Amino acid sequence: MKKFIASLLMLLFIFSSISHPLASPSQNSNKLAVLFILDRTGIEDLKKYDLPNIKKLMEKGSLALMNTRTAGSYSEPAAYLTIGTGTRAAVGEMGGLCFNKNEAYAYTSAENLYYLYTGREVGDNDIVNIGIQDLISQASNLNYTVTPGLLGQILKEHGINVYVFGNGDVKTPYGTAYNRYAALIGMDKEGLARGDVSESLLLRDENSPYMVKANYKKLYEKFLEASKEGGLIIIDPGDTLRADAFSKYTTPSLANSYKEKALKEADELIGKILNHMNLSKDLFIALSPYPSSSDISKNNLITPVIVAGPSFSKGLATSNTTKREGIVTNLDIAPTILKYFNISPPIEMLGHPIKTIPSDNALSKLLKDDEMIVSVHNARTPILKGYASIFIILVILYIVLLFIKKDYLGYISPLLLAVITVPLTFLILPLLGPLNLYSNVIAIVLITIAIDLLVMLSSKKDLDRVMIISLITSFAILVDLVLHAPLMKNSLLGYDVISGARYYGIGNEYMGVLLGSLIMGTALFTEKYPKKIVKATTFLLFIAAFFLMVMPQFGAKVGAFITGFMAFGTVILMMSGVKITKKHFLIMFVLMAISLTLMFAISTFLGTMTHMAQTTLIVKAEGINSLFQIFARKLQMELKLMKYTIWSWVLVISIVALFVVSYKPTGVLQEAFKNHKYIYTGFFGSIVGMLFALGFNDAGIVAAATMCIYAIPPILLLLQKNENHG
Repeated sequence: MKKFIASLLMLLFIFSSISHPLASPSQNSNKLAVLFILDRTGIEDLKKYDLPNIKKLMEKGSLALMNTRTAGSYSEPAAYLTIGTGTRAAVGEMGGLCFNKNEAYAYTSAENLYYLYTGREVGDNDIVNIGIQDLISQASNLNYTVTPGLLGQILKEHGINVYVFGNGDVKTPYGTAYNRYAALIGMDKEGLARGDVSESLLLRDENSPYMVKANYKKLYEKFLEASKEGGLIIIDPGDTLRADAFSKYTTPSLANSYKEKALKEADELIGKILNHMNLSKDLFIALSPYPSSSDISKNNLITPVIVAGPSFSKGLATSNTTKREGIVTNLDIAPTILKYFNISPPIEMLGHPIKTIPSDNALSKLLKDDEMIVSVHNARTPILKGYASIFIILVILYIVLLFIKKDYLGYISPLLLAVITVPLTFLILPLLGPLNLYSNVIAIVLITIAIDLLVMLSSKKDLDRVMIISLITSFAILVDLVLHAPLMKNSLLGYDVISGARYYGIGNEYMGVLLGSLIMGTALFTEKYPKKIVKATTFLLFIAAFFLMVMPQFGAKVGAFITGFMAFGTVILMMSGVKITKKHFLIMFVLMAISLTLMFAISTFLGTMTHMAQTTLIVKAEGINSLFQIFARKLQMELKLMKYTIWSWVLVISIVALFVVSYKPTGVLQEAFKNHKYIYTGFFGSIVGMLFALGFNDAGIVAAATMCIYAIPPILLLLQKNENHG
């Protein structure tokens, strides 16, 4: 029996080895990939200028907008390094310093400096990063794994050549600003690479910014020579960077002229390179790692990327990182290159390979998307701060009037109703297209007034109005989720592509809104119609909402799984007549943990790339410590939000308000709950949801705060009703 088991295990091992072979050098010997850098180029530039070869590339390949977020402070070298690591990376003072080994820097050669800093020989490599130890130090300060030079290292270990050519150096009277950041993508983990990033690839040209330009003839010759051996070739002419940097010294028309010249010359080089390539088997990626100064001034931090080659066709690019048409991230570039070379990306690369969604009008669609994304990003913070501030003021004012001028409470009630309506307005708002800040404010006010007038005409009771708004809001969110969130993706309360915290599924803001509005809406409806069919329908709605929040095709949000399970479970038990005890909470928590574990296992087994599945793979690959790192990162985010976000004040004021009304007037709240047990059930379930949202979500304070929007006003209105009757 033991021999049989041993033989079976050996067969399984052999089968596993055959099924998942490492990419051998022979498999990749003829493969050629080119990564062409068009730094500081925006999506508008691809339409604005006559770039025939780039347009031809878009006809054959896939186009997308790329999130360029990095770790730490946003900087150009960090954007390049992030592409090479497949994980958000940071660069310190020296980390971006790359030179040919024989170039002079700080009174000696770069090779000598590299040895002085690292104690290692350069060997047959051409390029050295003298700040590699700085990059390693920066990576060690992050609470997740980052390996500078990871892409180059993996390709090197698989026998695949990597070359880097070109630079964006800027010559000034005060010296040279070295911009050799392309080497940060192609170097190995020791900071070494082959190629040429020296001044020898520049020409003096008095009609170009800083009186230098790329030597395109020499760059092409370098490409031809390197391409004979195959591998990855990274080319950065640098002129688009120089044109953009020079724009602050010249007139807008001349700045535009210099940029056009830089792009046209880069376009010509792209054409020559493409003529030498066969896109049925070769890979070509053109991208801008960092936005232009003009785009940065508009807070537009997303840049274009074009991917052409085998398995890519005309259309929009996407990835499992974003699951959005025409949106990818800088984390996806390295996994895409590795996949092309038949290499599985390591788990520490948080991005995923790029793929195509066929489309005939990719550029025009992305131009519209870009406008909408920037509009949402610019309006999001001031509008949400204003909205949260109004909620806080109204709650405080209501509490004060409850004790001082009860007769005035009737004037505040419509305003409370409006506050509850605004998340629904935020969901509807994207239908109007991109708006500036002031247009957004006007539209929000008008839509909210229109909705509230209709609701007020349909019912005279404040609690019924809250019920109607809550149910409509929750149903609208559920329908949007079923349709894969077309409205939520462009809502001020939804995602922010530029910040890049989440791209699909339900975010913390709308998770709190959905839980709060559905729980309180159904509780108020059950209070009004306490029938078995109403309770049964409520339970079915809870189940539907739960699965829409957690199923892989809709986002698989772990925090929503935990929060929804406990909040919905509490309400279901209480509506079923169960008196909740600590034992019930313990049983629910254990069932939730088991269900979550099964969900992780299923998600991983099916190969569905979600946040949930990726967390499982990270823990499997890096051990339990990685899980603690994830918890530490979430806790760090929570503490940061508590300190800086206004949502923390929404939560604090709500808690204070509840504390006040619990004790004064004495016994009024308890009496109100005694006479309205289903409202109490909804309120208690919301409180449970808030606690678990805080404990098990990064930015959980936001979810807890948006739940307060639906949990607190009904209680205040209930107290007002009881006081009036009293």
